Amino acid sequence: MVKSYVDPATVLSPRTSVKNVEVLYDGGAGSFSLAKLQWDGKAAHGLRWNGFTDAKTGTLHKGSPISTGYPVWLILPTEVVQAMDFEKIISRQTLNQRVITDIKRMVEEKKSEDSDAFALVYEADARGIDGNVLQEIRDALASEKISLVSVKERGENTIFNVAFS
Repeated sequence: MVKSYVDPATVLSPRTSVKNVEVLYDGGAGSFSLAKLQWDGKAAHGLRWNGFTDAKTGTLHKGSPISTGYPVWLILPTEVVQAMDFEKIISRQTLNQRVITDIKRMVEEKKSEDSDAFALVYEADARGIDGNVLQEIRDALASEKISLVSVKERGENTIFNVAFS
């Protein structure tokens, strides 16, 4: 599958400095990635904006940072790494993946049961989903011709009303 952004697992420049990239979080197009890696032989953490493909022109924007035209990692200082809540970042991805996967599965099941179906409701056991996470979910579903009609919190859950073709 061709990605519409720079896959963080392929960001290996400069080759003399970067080794053993382990992507901890990949937010997809227009978002950021976080990785553990070896930088000049030492354990480090890197951060970068993934970039995106412009829908109108088809141009791939390589994200940031870049150096001499190649995507690279911003190596985070130890103090920044110690202050970061990695679990929250990683669980954010888990929530995104779970919601996207579940909705896609439910849409396929609904289509196979009823070929005239065009909508469904999905309830996620999470609340307080921020705008960035919601946009990432919306974008991923849109690529499958699935639209979020509305999103509402109900108690400890979030209710997604979904339409599809």
